[in-house]
Amino acid sequence: MHESEQTAHLVHWLERGRAWLDELQTPTGLRASSAADHYHALFGRDTLWSVLLVLEAARLRPTDQVLASWVREFAARGLQALAATQGTSERDENEEQPGKIIHEYWPEPRRWPEGVWPLWEGRYYGSVDATYLFLIAAATVWHQVEGGQQLVEQLWPHVLAALNWTLKYGDVDNDGLIEVLPRQPHGLGLRNQVWKDSNDALLLEDGVPPEPPVAWVELQGYALAAFREMQPLLEAAGAEAALLQEVQERMERLRRGLPRFWLPTERCPAMALSPEKQAIPLVASNMGHLLWCAALEEPYASQTAERLLQPDLLTSWGIRTLSRTSYAFDPYSYHRGTVWPFDNAIIASALWRMGRRSQARLLSQRLLEALTLFDSPVELYCVLPAEWILAPTTGGAEVLAVYTRACKVQAWTAAALMLAAAQLLAETD
Repeated sequence: MHESEQTAHLVHWLERGRAWLDELQTPTGLRASSAADHYHALFGRDTLWSVLLVLEAARLRPTDQVLASWVREFAARGLQALAATQGTSERDENEEQPGKIIHEYWPEPRRWPEGVWPLWEGRYYGSVDATYLFLIAAATVWHQVEGGQQLVEQLWPHVLAALNWTLKYGDVDNDGLIEVLPRQPHGLGLRNQVWKDSNDALLLEDGVPPEPPVAWVELQGYALAAFREMQPLLEAAGAEAALLQEVQERMERLRRGLPRFWLPTERCPAMALSPEKQAIPLVASNMGHLLWCAALEEPYASQTAERLLQPDLLTSWGIRTLSRTSYAFDPYSYHRGTVWPFDNAIIASALWRMGRRSQARLLSQRLLEALTLFDSPVELYCVLPAEWILAPTTGGAEVLAVYTRACKVQAWTAAALMLAAAQLLAETD
């Protein structure tokens, strides 16, 4: 493809991503997926990653004022919607706590998901990571967006409430790490309250999930990044010295705790720690989120980046959620071997920030090639290893396959598309 044609092609995808995200906007916030799919409601985590990915795309396109203006409005609407649904009271039935950012909000009772689900007035707060991501997004807006400081000042009571939640509720056993410990009664709701939230996303070697509390590796990165990014905002707001000191101490405890995740033979962090704080030896894409948070020092950061790009994780169409050599690998499962575009965009962003731009572009190119074949921002897809395929394929290559229950139009995939296009445009500009 000629360079001018390539540029036009990438700009086209950038614009399509914006159009898809505009279509998902509602008066109560951004839907995670289209109404024809499963998650046509406001989801905190999905909104925040969509905001963070388009902010990164805009950062890579500093002269695109149209994009900057759109991103400013998109980020403002996302943060305002989540502030409006932020937890205000203690309620175990739906995991609500003061300051906590919502997992999902279904404003219309007639559209509530079928079956038993712990909703209270359409709200469920079974997400540990969303509150940290809210703080990171607010700080990013404050630093990057024109008029962002004024927006964050308007939302400041909600930002402080979110910060207070992290300080009070994040570390459930007071060991310096952040854990998931579900509170909803009768076994309702989500066991895994992170983005890999299916019940079988995390398994022990005997095939059963660990009992809570579980410390997921990316949660440590989110918390570290949230506390780090909040410091200049707190200083600008004239926060008390005691609060600043507590935030600093939390960061130091997180840094001391991260070595517990390290798998020496794999040269990368484990996916999670058991309740006994033993590493669960799964090599997974979660560690890419830790890189995005700049939570690892050298040489561990570089070793982790290289591990993500090994062939057991990196496919022709992106990085798998779980290594194909892991005992729990299943390329047909929701979170144990499929490829998620938004997950790959986070990793590509991390690689870019680390100065590994050719690797970031490689990942973005593979992601864009896959989504071009689907011609839609699909939630996830399968990449089948050659050894799993009985019928011959061209050169024994991997096979790209549809995940049959995937949402066809997913918000954070549209945002991932925009970031992939922005990285590749940076190469051609």
